[in-house]
Amino acid sequence: MPRMQKIHASPGAYERRRGWRGWMAAISMGMLVLILSLILDGCGGGDVAGVGSGGSGTASGTVSGFGSVIVDGVEYADTRASVQRPDGAGALQSSSVKLGQRVRLVFDSSNNAQSIEVLSQLVGPVTALPDYNGWMQVLGQWVRVVNNNSDPTRSSPTVLDGCSGVAAIASGDTMEVFGSWVWDASKSATVLVATRMERLAVAPALVQLGGVVQGLSGTSFRLNASNGTLVQASSLPTDLADGAVVQVWATQSAWAAASSSVPLQATLVLRSETSAADLATGQALRLGGLASQFDASARTVVVQGMTVQLAAGLVLDEAALARGEFISLQVQRVGDKLVASSVDVRSGSAPNDDLGGKTLLIGNTSGINWNTSSVQFSLRGVQVQAAAAVIDNSCKAVSLTAQISVRVEGGVQTPGQPVTATRVQCSPAT
Repeated sequence: MPRMQKIHASPGAYERRRGWRGWMAAISMGMLVLILSLILDGCGGGDVAGVGSGGSGTASGTVSGFGSVIVDGVEYADTRASVQRPDGAGALQSSSVKLGQRVRLVFDSSNNAQSIEVLSQLVGPVTALPDYNGWMQVLGQWVRVVNNNSDPTRSSPTVLDGCSGVAAIASGDTMEVFGSWVWDASKSATVLVATRMERLAVAPALVQLGGVVQGLSGTSFRLNASNGTLVQASSLPTDLADGAVVQVWATQSAWAAASSSVPLQATLVLRSETSAADLATGQALRLGGLASQFDASARTVVVQGMTVQLAAGLVLDEAALARGEFISLQVQRVGDKLVASSVDVRSGSAPNDDLGGKTLLIGNTSGINWNTSSVQFSLRGVQVQAAAAVIDNSCKAVSLTAQISVRVEGGVQTPGQPVTATRVQCSPAT
C-alpha cells in the first residue's frame, strides 16, 4: 500500500533525496494532521506517525520501472522482499513483478521493501472488443485502454503484453488486467483504466472479477454499477462496505451461468485495498492512482475506492483532481479516516511532476551491438527500442562480450509496442 517520487540524473540517489524531501516538505501539514489525530485518538481513534518515526510504511501504486522496484516513481530496494499474490483459495502464491502492475508493498524507514503483493483487477475472457477510444469489456466489466500519451488524466499508455497492438485483441482472449478504478459518468459505472493488460496463453481454472462494491445486502452485492454483476458468496470480509474495492473469484462454469438476475456464485471475495483500520500506529500510506469523485466542498477525493480527506489548509490543484488526473498522496490514519498531508499531480511542477509517468530500467546485460541505427533489446524483462541518437557513447565503446550495467529512460508510446528509450547509458556491471 505505499508510494511516491520522480526520476532524473542518479535515480537511486535522487529517489532517496526526493523521498526524504517530500516527507520534510509535508511536516508542517503533518503537524496539523498529528494534532487532529491526537484529538480524535482521545475518542478512540489511532495514532498518526510517519515512516521517519521508526514504523513501517505501505505503498499502493503502479510499477513504473526497475532498478530495484520502482512504484509511481519511487525506488524501493527489493533484494529481501517476498513477492506474492492471492489465489482463489485465499492463499498467497509466489509471483513476479512486471511493468504496469498494481502492487501493494510494505517498506521500512530506508525504503527497503519487505513484502510486495501483486494485485490484478480482472482475469478472464474479453467480452467486448476495444472501440476507437479504447473502451472494451473483460468479464462484463468496463475497461479503458490508454492509447497514447495525450490522455487527459495524464495516464501513461497501457502496457500490452502478448499482443502486438489493441487491434490484435480477440473476443474470448483471456486477459489479466491491472489499473485504476474510477467512476465514469458516461458509463454510469466504475471503470478500470488499464495500466497493464497481458494475454494469457492458458485460461485459469478460476476467473477473477474486481471493482467497487455497490448495494451490499447480506452476502450479496453488485460490482461497479447499480445494475452491475450480481455477486453472491457464502461469506464476505467482515468489514466489507459499499465503496470498497474487491477481488472476486469464481469458477468458469459459475461465470457462464450468471446473468442479470442469476447471481455469480463466488468461491472467494477479498477486499483488495487499504482502509484506515489496516494502518497501525507508526504506519503511513503512499497512495497513487487516478483521482475520482473529487468533492471540493467536502475536500475529499476517491483513489482506488479509498475515500481520502484532504487536510485543512492543504494547497492543491483542484482542477487537476476534478479532471481525474493521476495523483500521489501521502496519507495517514486520523481516527477512522484516511487524511492526506500532501497531494502531487502529474501536471504539477518539478520535481513532483512525473510520479511514474516515465519508465526507468536499470540492469546488467551483455551481447548487444550498440552501434546500429536502432537497437531492440530486453532489460529486466521489458522490451526496449532505442534509436542511435539516444544511445550514449558509454555504450557504443563497450565490447559485445563485456557485462555492463544499462540505464534506460523512456516510456510506452503505443500499447503492444516496446518501451521507446529517450536515453540509454552504460557503466561497468555492479
